[in-house]
Amino acid sequence: MSSSRLIAGQAGISYGGFLFGQAVRFAFNLLVARMLGHEALGVYALAFGLMQIAETVGVGGYDAAVVRYANLYRKENRKPSDAAGFAIRSAAAASLVVALAAILFAGPLARLLGGGSASLAAGGGGSDLLRYAIVSYAIAVPFNVVTVVAGHAIQAQRDLVPKIAATQIIAPLAMLLLTLALVLGYGAGPALLVPYTAASVLSCLWIWRQLRMKTGTGFREVLRAPADSRMRAFAFALFGVSLLSMLSYWLDILLLGMLGGPALSGLYQPAARTAGILRAVLPAFSGIAAPIVAAYQAGDRTDETGRLYRSVTRWMVLCVMPAAIFLMLLPEPVLQLFGPGFLAGKDALALLSAAAFVQAFGGIAGTVLSMAGHGRVTFLNALLALAVQVALSVLLIPHVGITGAAGASLGSMILLTLLRLVEVARSLGIRPFSRSLWKPFAAGAGAALTLFFSKPWLLGLASALTVLAGIGLVMGVYLGLCVLFRLEADDRELILSIMPNRRNTPS
Repeated sequence: MSSSRLIAGQAGISYGGFLFGQAVRFAFNLLVARMLGHEALGVYALAFGLMQIAETVGVGGYDAAVVRYANLYRKENRKPSDAAGFAIRSAAAASLVVALAAILFAGPLARLLGGGSASLAAGGGGSDLLRYAIVSYAIAVPFNVVTVVAGHAIQAQRDLVPKIAATQIIAPLAMLLLTLALVLGYGAGPALLVPYTAASVLSCLWIWRQLRMKTGTGFREVLRAPADSRMRAFAFALFGVSLLSMLSYWLDILLLGMLGGPALSGLYQPAARTAGILRAVLPAFSGIAAPIVAAYQAGDRTDETGRLYRSVTRWMVLCVMPAAIFLMLLPEPVLQLFGPGFLAGKDALALLSAAAFVQAFGGIAGTVLSMAGHGRVTFLNALLALAVQVALSVLLIPHVGITGAAGASLGSMILLTLLRLVEVARSLGIRPFSRSLWKPFAAGAGAALTLFFSKPWLLGLASALTVLAGIGLVMGVYLGLCVLFRLEADDRELILSIMPNRRNTPS
């Protein structure tokens, strides 16, 4: 099977899974905002963001390392299960330390993030609710870390489905359903504290069974796998990149909590997570591209890496363009779904959507650099971008609030994308863009103009109807122009590969 078709098919499954997961998380945020208010949503966002950073520390770069070294082990006639076992054992041990530290320092962390300002009438915990949330979510850290590394170990076999099922279907759906049940029966406290941890345990148990079935890695292999100093060094280099990326992703939420408490973070959360739907396109494509790029680089096949990179970049732009246009030009009705008070985030949503589009424009540059062994370069790029985001956030948030936080995210993403594009060209000699990239941009311009002139009419409709009509209008014009400009052969292969009931055939 060709690499393009493999990536298209797996990316279609992956992106569908990511979209489902993001839609469920969107529904979760909508549920909390509508039934518990923006302050409760802020408590969740702050605790969840902090634990996402803790989980990144626990994973320690072994997610990407197991993808690379499982491929190298095959080339060296070694068992890929040894790579999986060592990666899981190392990450699990680190995650236990991180979880214990979060539990021990939950009080100071809650005060730092503005927990002392919490005053949830229905919370049953008052100012302590954020501290309790941090403790509860910290218990989930080892389970989530094992889920992530095990999912990547299966991904190294070029099978993304188990990882997507565990992280984007089982976990978010279980969390949503448990939250709904607890909100109706017990109120804000239990609804915010219990579902996240319970869903994490459930998804971990499910993927562990998949790991044993698909890779032959079980408890014995994890305990007995030989240590590998090469993998440890590679993971450590990528750990810095992953940590900086996660800090950048959650920096706006955490700084808003520090400066304004959970209430301000809660107002920002719908905009941030709605734009996060667009950012799902990167892991969807980079997930399956990573082991293929690793295999290409192990075989010194840079030309094929370049062709793959250009195709994936075009596909990412194709996927993100219409949604980014809609959210940048018509953010108001989306935020009205959460409640009238969340309209304050309309400019933030537009800026964050622009940041997601810039990320798609950069394609899988970061993945290509990492899988080619340039971990130090990607780390320095991410470090500089994070420094710029911190500086812009400190400068802008006190003056323009949540809009400033979004502007800082956009600025840092533009810088990071430019750095990665330059490094891919200089370090690997890869031209990042194909000539046919003009087609989605031209189609996007036509869709944007149509939406811009239709906006006054659309805003006269009810919020839900405006969202549906706006999405339909943008997609109709965009797809129509894409067909008019004629799709590339690779683009047709992408569409055909992700169509339901179509089997991929060997090329």
